[in-house]
Amino acid sequence: MILAALWRQCIRHSFFATGHACSFNRLQFSAAFVASEVFYFRSAGLSLFLNTFGWEIFGNVLIILVSYSVKKLDIWRWFCFYQLLEVIGSCISVSLMRRHLFLWAIFAPRFVFAAIFSSLTTLLRLFLELKFLTSSTMVISTSKTN
Repeated sequence: MILAALWRQCIRHSFFATGHACSFNRLQFSAAFVASEVFYFRSAGLSLFLNTFGWEIFGNVLIILVSYSVKKLDIWRWFCFYQLLEVIGSCISVSLMRRHLFLWAIFAPRFVFAAIFSSLTTLLRLFLELKFLTSSTMVISTSKTN
């Protein structure tokens, strides 16, 4: 439980420590123009996405791999619980502050970023579950033929 909370805080700290914020005007658009002299829309969008959410992806993959390697899925479950708390907190704040002056400046972007973080966590979990599931069935099927 504590390891998952610390991991969650480290991932969130790395997001803010790299100069990012949960605001659309704080996106680092210069990342879209790195490593190319010609602008390509898809590669620029991917570069901006990885700049903004790269630590989230990296941290999620690491915690999934660590929880599987030490065979303690409770770490991953608590991590997902903390992620869910973040999303629910954002939903509640947006709902309560729906008539607030700064709704579209502060609360709505925070909700959008929390939803993206949650979606990334879910998608990475599904992807790695499918990868581990197919690799384990392949090992089982090859061992049965021998």
